[in-house]
Order: sequence, then C-alpha cells, then structure tokens
Amino acid sequence: MESKNRPEPATRFITDDEGNVSSMRLMSLLALAVAAALAAVEVFGWGSGESRTELVLYFLIAAFAPKAIQKFAEKR
Repeated sequence: MESKNRPEPATRFITDDEGNVSSMRLMSLLALAVAAALAAVEVFGWGSGESRTELVLYFLIAAFAPKAIQKFAEKR
C-alpha cells in the first residue's frame, strides 16, 4: 500500500501552523514595529516635546494582547 507523503506546508513568521497566512501575526508585527519606532523617537527626543509613553504602551498592548486572547479562545 502506498503511503501518501504530503509535503509539509512552508511555515514562516506570518503563517500559522497549517501554512495559512495569519493576519493576526501580521498585525502584531506591525504594532510592535510602530511601538519600537515611537520608543526610539521618545528616547532620542526627535519631534515635539509631548510624551509618547502611553502611546508606546498602547501599541505594545496591541502587539501582544490580541494573540494571547486568540490562543485562549481557540482552546475553549
């Protein structure tokens, strides 16, 4: 009997375990990049004198919280 050897789906950072493109991971990556850019602006003092600490925090939460909630929701 022949065994069907299906090729493993190519897994990259933006794809899920099954090889499907994951928009949640893309959104998390973009939010993390924006948080890092805003943190650099704040640390080096570029731009206006307004504090961006809260905005950096909001983008960090936007980067990590939805994925954690999604993992919790999929287990139920």
